[in-house]
Amino acid sequence: MSQDAAATTRRLVVGYIATDRGRDAVSLAISIARSVEIELVVTIVRPESSNFTAGNAIPQDGTGIVEQQLDEWLDEALALIPDDVTARGVIHTAANESIGLMEVAEAEGALGIVIGARATTLMRQFRIGTVASTLLHASEVPVILAPSGNSDIGPISRITALFGARPGAASLIGAAVQTAAGLDVDLRLLSLIENDGLLEDEVQEITEFAEEYGGAVLAGRAKDMFESGRARVKSQAGADIEEAAENVDWLPGELAFIGSSRLGRGGKVFAGARARRLLRVLPVPVVVVPRRSASRL
Repeated sequence: MSQDAAATTRRLVVGYIATDRGRDAVSLAISIARSVEIELVVTIVRPESSNFTAGNAIPQDGTGIVEQQLDEWLDEALALIPDDVTARGVIHTAANESIGLMEVAEAEGALGIVIGARATTLMRQFRIGTVASTLLHASEVPVILAPSGNSDIGPISRITALFGARPGAASLIGAAVQTAAGLDVDLRLLSLIENDGLLEDEVQEITEFAEEYGGAVLAGRAKDMFESGRARVKSQAGADIEEAAENVDWLPGELAFIGSSRLGRGGKVFAGARARRLLRVLPVPVVVVPRRSASRL
């Protein structure tokens, strides 16, 4: 591959660990890669310390054995990737898994980081562990969460951006518009509110912003999407944010986009209380978008 081609290749970092969580991340990444031309960088992070724990699923028998085991796990991960998907593997040494994934994402110019959620528990679709929690507070690129055991979603069918009634969702709506236009799939801008639905002028304001986002070329595509009915602004009310989200209908292959908290700084993800409440009930893969993100799938 030429340097120019390498520079323009779109990439996703896929955090892998030799558990169901790692396999969920790979499954979702494959579904995304089959919908858009993108290279998967399957990444195993080797902690800097040689004192590995059972939670890392890495043996403690010595450096040589560790390296051999990591190589075997990376081979197993890459064996999960079908021939029609471009992928390569990376073993990266870092202080911990989350830092390592962010370092690889920066080095590769990746559009996002895909990780698996922990096993589901009663009434919780996504159970956020230490790695996901750190990424959701520090990543400068979108973090894509694969639901446990339900990550092979097939072709991406629709993008739904979930946002509140208050202003501040520009990055979220922009990323959703760009992704839906790039994938040529339907777009739903869905306001989750804890009272009545959106007023007509609020719907109009959101529609106009989405149509104008990203300059003339993207604006034209977004306007066409709205005029053809492939993009809509909707609202879903409930007694609280969880009830509103639980009443949303989802298509097979759908991705949910949610925004970073207003507390996020420097364009990083910051998953606040609202985002965490949504993660408890959303049954589909979730893309958490930094406040000033320019990334799209």
